[in-house]
Amino acid sequence: MLTIEEIITDPSEINETKLVKISDKLWEFGSLEAIKEKASPDLFYLHIGMNMIGNWKADGWWYILCEQADLVPYIPTTLEMLNLPELKTAFENVIALFPEFTVFQSNDSTYCDIVNFLQNTRFKVQDERLNSIAPEKRKEMVAQVRQKLNRLEDMTEPLFGEGSACNGWKPILDFISSRLEH
Repeated sequence: MLTIEEIITDPSEINETKLVKISDKLWEFGSLEAIKEKASPDLFYLHIGMNMIGNWKADGWWYILCEQADLVPYIPTTLEMLNLPELKTAFENVIALFPEFTVFQSNDSTYCDIVNFLQNTRFKVQDERLNSIAPEKRKEMVAQVRQKLNRLEDMTEPLFGEGSACNGWKPILDFISSRLEH
C-alpha cells in the first residue's frame, strides 16, 4: 500500500506543480476505488483533497457536484481530515438537498436529471420520481440549492481562492506536514 511518506520525501519541495504530479501518479492506478485499494487512507484522502481544491479553483463547487460526482462521497471526510469543519457542514448542507435516491458515484442519466432538476426549474428531466415533485416544491429546492451553494462558495473563497494562504493549497500542505511529522 502506497503511503504519503513514500510519495513525498521532502515536504519543503511541495508546490502546486508537484501536487498535480502526485495526483496524476495516483490516477494511473485507475478509478477512485482502485486508488483507494492501493493507497493508504491518508494518501487517498490527500488525493481527494488535491482534486477537490483543484477542481474548485477551476470551476467551483457546482462543477464538482455536476461533473465530479465520484468525488462527492469522499469530500466530507476529506474536509474533516483537512480540519475544515465549517466547510464540511456547508458542503453537507448542499448535498442534503439532493433527492434521497441520488447516487453520487455515477454520472448516469438519472444523476444528470437530478443535477438539471436542481439547477433550473425550466430544465426538463426524464426521471418520473423528479417529475412527480410539485413545481412549487421544485422552485423551493432550486432556491435552497442556490442559497446553500452560494454560502459554500463564499466560505471557500478565502480558503482556496487566489490570494489565499499558499494560493489555496495551505490545507493540503498542512495535512502533508502533519502526516509526515508522525
